[in-house]
Amino acid sequence: MLHGTISAASAYIFRVVDGRGVHLKHRHILMPSSSVADPAGNAQPVPSAAPGIEAPVPGTSRLIRSVLIFSLAGVLLYGAATMAGDYHLVIAALLRFPLPILGLIMLLVFAGWLLRGWRFYYYLRQTGEPVPFGYSLAAFLAGFALTGTPGKVGEAVKGVFLKKDYGVPVTKVVGILVVERLMDLWGILLLGSFSLLLFEGWRRLFLLCAGVVVAGGLFLCMESIYRPVLERLARLSFLEWVCKKMLSVLLTGRELMSPRIFLVGLVVSSASWSMESLSLYLMMRGFELPGSLLQANFVYCFSQILGALSMLPGGIGGAEAGMIGLFSFMGISYSEGLPVVILIRICTLWAAVIVGVGFMLFMLGRSHNAAGKLKNPDRG
Repeated sequence: MLHGTISAASAYIFRVVDGRGVHLKHRHILMPSSSVADPAGNAQPVPSAAPGIEAPVPGTSRLIRSVLIFSLAGVLLYGAATMAGDYHLVIAALLRFPLPILGLIMLLVFAGWLLRGWRFYYYLRQTGEPVPFGYSLAAFLAGFALTGTPGKVGEAVKGVFLKKDYGVPVTKVVGILVVERLMDLWGILLLGSFSLLLFEGWRRLFLLCAGVVVAGGLFLCMESIYRPVLERLARLSFLEWVCKKMLSVLLTGRELMSPRIFLVGLVVSSASWSMESLSLYLMMRGFELPGSLLQANFVYCFSQILGALSMLPGGIGGAEAGMIGLFSFMGISYSEGLPVVILIRICTLWAAVIVGVGFMLFMLGRSHNAAGKLKNPDRG
């Protein structure tokens, strides 16, 4: 599972960076592969390299098209799910949800995103890339625009901006992304384990999923296994490029699995996802549904694991089905639970896509303006 995720991430982002199979609206000057640090230790934007050597940035039209396709799939899914129940009750429940609680939920979700954004910045620093926090956070949030890809591998597009402006190797960003996904799952598993005793019929499946995630983390640390295999495969000319990139990604991930860095990542992940878990509990209270905080915690955590391991775009379908099934186990009917499922996914998944599109367009505009100044130095 982990190996497949890494392969998909590598293939996707390397195609973006190399410009193969991707329609681009703008092309920009490629920066050298090393960043420059000021005396305080902060990386500075790398000056332009030789003219004519360019690095692509994902085109706006392609970004919008990808988001629209994903959004249409979501609308169809939620529309069908609503029509399968009593849609009048579902719509009425959504309309009467207390706005103050909704505001508190969004604050918790945003706080969780900021924590994960800091974790991305921390991982960059630990791999020798002192990118400013503001820039790394903006790039991190821009990646949300493509969170609706299998395993969220599309979020690796943030590596395009970091490569162009600070010379961060793309393989390093992909390696960080792999560790981010693993730590998200480890943090969710840790949170979910606190409520495991409340869901007797679901323990075996939970532990099976936990085994897959733990195996992924262990594989990342087993350099003695994957390095010889990839080096041997790299002797084949048609596999050399892919194997070298794959090895670089895995070695970056292994570097971030050291005990100290792992512990920091686990704490941040657990704190971040606990805020979304708490958001589900507040939402259940707003809809006047039964259930304790521990029950809501397990419902949210386990549904996120199912969505992630399904490898469906954004986990859409898998996460929703998991929540509906667990609500049914708690005695909450389909029509009662569906408004909660729809609203929590709007506040977490779909709000993330909207924020990501905003930051992606900001980063694209920033890059376009910088390229314009390079071509016309007398302007501005």
